[in-house]
Amino acid sequence: MSTHFDFTSSFLKVAGGVIIIFSLYILSHITYNVFFHPLRSYPGPKLWAATRLPWCYNQYQGQLHYRLLQLHNQYGATVRVAPNELSYNSDDAWKSIYGHRKEEMSKDPIFRLHTPTGAQNILVADRETHTRQRRLLSHAFSESALREQEPILQHYSRKLLDQLSLECNKGPLNMVSWLTFASFDLIGHMSFGENFGCLDKGDYVPFVRAITAMASELTLNQMCKYYKIMGIRQFFTPASVMGQRKKHIGTAMQTVQRRIAAGSEHRDFLHYILSANNEKGMSPAEINVNAFSLSIAGSESTATALSGAFFLMLTHAPVYRRLVEEIRSAHMNEDDITLSSIYKLEYLDAVITETLRLYPPVAITLPRCVPSGGETISGSFVPEGTTVGVHHYSTYHSPSNFHFADEFHPERWLRESRDLPPFAGDNKECMQPFSYGPRNCLGKNIARAEMRLLLAKLIWRFDWEMEEGQEGWMAGQKVQGFWQKGALMCRLRPVVRQKY
Repeated sequence: MSTHFDFTSSFLKVAGGVIIIFSLYILSHITYNVFFHPLRSYPGPKLWAATRLPWCYNQYQGQLHYRLLQLHNQYGATVRVAPNELSYNSDDAWKSIYGHRKEEMSKDPIFRLHTPTGAQNILVADRETHTRQRRLLSHAFSESALREQEPILQHYSRKLLDQLSLECNKGPLNMVSWLTFASFDLIGHMSFGENFGCLDKGDYVPFVRAITAMASELTLNQMCKYYKIMGIRQFFTPASVMGQRKKHIGTAMQTVQRRIAAGSEHRDFLHYILSANNEKGMSPAEINVNAFSLSIAGSESTATALSGAFFLMLTHAPVYRRLVEEIRSAHMNEDDITLSSIYKLEYLDAVITETLRLYPPVAITLPRCVPSGGETISGSFVPEGTTVGVHHYSTYHSPSNFHFADEFHPERWLRESRDLPPFAGDNKECMQPFSYGPRNCLGKNIARAEMRLLLAKLIWRFDWEMEEGQEGWMAGQKVQGFWQKGALMCRLRPVVRQKY
């Protein structure tokens, strides 16, 4: 009895001592972060300066973009959002952090996403590998390549419209789904030489359905890496999310191999990569992971922007009417709508740009690490090793950057009104939806071309109205890597035209 009591007493003493030591360690860590850390003078809430837990909590809840906007509105253009991280929402921060420089600000190692196969893709590659891969991929995204790829874009835009013509009499349609089907089929064809079959089925295939889960998995992995608990992440990662990326990259690799075996006649991305491949080209593993990454990044972001454009134009009747007038008056026939003809539609382009501002497909921060010796950003010195980045959503919604920042005003981008009140004071240089500098989005030209073409054709062929009860579709949407979009139900009717 006495021996058992002594053992229990000793155990409790040891456990109590461990708890005290651990508590003192945590307290000293918090005290250092708040009062002695090199970033202590930067504005921001003390709790966020003390620990990354508030950042992680909001990220896990999908609310981080809203919370960072609140913090920027409260504290200004530079905010300390974690013990070792600064968030910016100014145009000069884009240039300092992401611009061309002798010593690159590398991607923060905590937030760098490793591919399931270990091979580097252009999104996560080190500077030397990124330069080599970008040189090869640039052939696939050039203006001349886009002109050669137009038949592919026309094919999938026509396929979408024909499917909608068959479905429109059945009631309201979920345009988030249909725009996603078209974007993934198009970029799937461009990335792998074959589409996913979403438009044919009128439904999600497993790969496309898993995109949201893959994004959530990556978001959770980032938080686990920060606290060095990757080994136990399976205990709090939903089963529907765990391992989705590794599972589906295998399918992508098989598709790439079929495309390579078929030769490089098709004017897709791989045609240009394989044509330019040489002794300093891409390894088979790099081709696989780049095709996989492009198929996601190039399709999900475009589908998001198109969904946002539909919602915004249908909730702003004057915008919709002006778009209808511009598009239909410029084209007598649907086949007249080409990449060259839609480049002349200034209001359509303004609608797309304003959509990218109000509802940026990339709403998050792309974090970088300050190199050795430190760096001056937005007029203040930042010590080496600090995580820094411009937060897209906060930047584009900041009243210090844009007049009527939370309102939809395409006219702020028009030649006729952009330099006049009330939009003359807008800080348009801070608008970088495709990022900035040597690592900006290679696919921005094809993305904008796809958005212009699909919107122009959809508006030319159909009259549109949004189903009642959809007015709050955009409000409160969560972000975990990508926007978590709900259904956007719309009614459409084929336009009746007189035949001459």
